[in-house]
Amino acid sequence: MKSLIALGLAACALFSVQGAAADNNPGTCKGLECLMCTGLSDPSHYTEGRMKLMREIVPGKDRWLFRSAVDLTNDFGIPAPMRPEFARLMDTFHRQGIQVAMAIQPTRGLMHRDKLYADKLHGFDYNRASNNLSNYLQQLRNGGAIVAPMMQLVQTPPTGEFFFRRDHHWTPSGAEATARLMAEEIRRQPFYAELDKKQYRTEPGVMVPKDGTLNLALSYICGNNYGFQYVRGYQTIPTDQGADALFDDAPDPQVILVGDSNAAAREDESKQFNFDGYLKQYLDVDILNYALPGVGQDGSLLEYLLSENYKPKAPPKLIIWELPANYQLESELMYRQLIPAIKGGCPVSTEVMANRLQRPALKVNERIELLSNAGEARKTVNGGFLDIRISDKNVKDFYVIVYYDNGARDKVWFRREAVVTGGQYYLELSRAKEFAGANLLSVFMEPTKPGSAATQVETRLCL
Repeated sequence: MKSLIALGLAACALFSVQGAAADNNPGTCKGLECLMCTGLSDPSHYTEGRMKLMREIVPGKDRWLFRSAVDLTNDFGIPAPMRPEFARLMDTFHRQGIQVAMAIQPTRGLMHRDKLYADKLHGFDYNRASNNLSNYLQQLRNGGAIVAPMMQLVQTPPTGEFFFRRDHHWTPSGAEATARLMAEEIRRQPFYAELDKKQYRTEPGVMVPKDGTLNLALSYICGNNYGFQYVRGYQTIPTDQGADALFDDAPDPQVILVGDSNAAAREDESKQFNFDGYLKQYLDVDILNYALPGVGQDGSLLEYLLSENYKPKAPPKLIIWELPANYQLESELMYRQLIPAIKGGCPVSTEVMANRLQRPALKVNERIELLSNAGEARKTVNGGFLDIRISDKNVKDFYVIVYYDNGARDKVWFRREAVVTGGQYYLELSRAKEFAGANLLSVFMEPTKPGSAATQVETRLCL
């Protein structure tokens, strides 16, 4: 510790990253606070790239760092206009025979409020934040999701650090505490008895070194950092690993996990928090993990629903959806994509019209007419969904523009993360009142990034 403090003191005197670290006077700062700099409060440092998600770095006790805009927020919940859409989403799952359990992850500020300085709260109010989070969980229940009583963890944090001190991910301890509570709630559901059971055990794994996204942001702005935090990792394995178990034909998993980097299974064990493993152990079931890092609130769910592993006529019994509480499920486009995908798309629907185009590599701002509903063959179309398939799977950024005979147009921007597979896109026709009763005239595509090869675009409209 003494060497770390000495390093911080030397950094105050010697470094001046972006003119910030030199603001600390070695004669006035004491101990580890010398690693901080006034640049942390400069909005210009949080305008580009990943730094946008770091706004603004706030020092806490015992070498903790927080983000004022994310970790110290008081606001949670689905916006009122989207609550019926969430209920419609859950109803669509239920009609397919799928239950959905939401694993909502509280914020770092709520879970580690004891590490906050009273004069550095940035408006954080524990009572207000916890009440709003409790209301959010109830909104999800009201919409038809299974939701564990996560407020138990907020009110009485588990032993051990739920989150890393200087990183936005939870620790294996946080993953375990959440998985245990989720499993208890799922076991109370009537469908749990119908799940195929399999025994698992968890054992110690490699040490997990965590530099930390907030620590890297501190280094970028101030030229100083706290170094790595090390925690014990864990791995979960089947209890029966005999030769027969290895070669048995395993049925399709009845439980699917989707989510972000907190739930993702990594090839690098040092980046694995074992959330899926703990769920397997506490639920006694096999789980297919589709969680992916950096895909937002719905990217991995969309990845699963568009994959060969999702079979609408033989669906899983349960989807566990891990989601940080900061996500609000507010995207209309999310619902307009997910609901047709859950139903199974055009193969289980009635096709109204279709068109196939062969194009050279797509160009930015090129306007391509995908469907035309004009002339003597014009049909009455005021509902349904589009199924767009693009042979160049690298084409993931484009507008779809739908024109109607009342003069209105619906312009939607698809922007799929790199890790999410391209090639297939669903879009429900808008249910907004300005399109009610209007007839579809045409559908256009307008790329916002160039393609890389000659491309076939197949478009169908189905009911």
